[in-house]
Amino acid sequence: MKNPFEGLYALSEAAKIWGIDDSTLRHAIKNDKFTEGIDIKKFGKQWVITHKAMEREYGQQKKAGE
Repeated sequence: MKNPFEGLYALSEAAKIWGIDDSTLRHAIKNDKFTEGIDIKKFGKQWVITHKAMEREYGQQKKAGE
C-alpha cells in the first residue's frame, strides 16, 4: 500500500528542502499561488504542501549540500 503522506510536507520542511524561507511560502499562499485542497491544506494551525506544487513553483528540490 502506498503511503498516503508521501509527497506532503509541512511548510517549514518544504522551505528547508528547497532552500527558501518559510515566510516565502506563507506569502505565496496569501497571494493565491497555490490552490487550497489541491496544492495545500491547513490542518489546525499547520499548512501542508505537495511535492508537485513545490516543484511547479520553485523547481527541483535542492540536493543535500547545495
